[in-house]
Amino acid sequence: MEMDERAILRDCLDTLKHASMCYLQAGLEADSDDLRKTFVRLAVDKSEEQNAVFNLMHQAGIYKTQPADPAQVEALRQECGQFLDRFGPGPSLATERERGLETAHRTP
Repeated sequence: MEMDERAILRDCLDTLKHASMCYLQAGLEADSDDLRKTFVRLAVDKSEEQNAVFNLMHQAGIYKTQPADPAQVEALRQECGQFLDRFGPGPSLATERERGLETAHRTP
């Protein structure tokens, strides 16, 4: 049985997603800082590879997406903001960017 290009790319995409999640989970459970950093780096690498395969599929018309409805995006942002507000300010909460409070890009 031969696989066509679409099936091969889909298999690659799914495999890379799974590998990324497994490395991330391993990083969360590692008891060594060095091991944790290695697993997280591997998770990021696999995630970037997955993104490259997705982009290839999207450009070829194999993986089609629809633009997000701006009203739904705003509603979700507000809902998440309300959820975070229940916890009050604290150092472990979302960054200004995640809360939609950042107004300009910062340059280093």
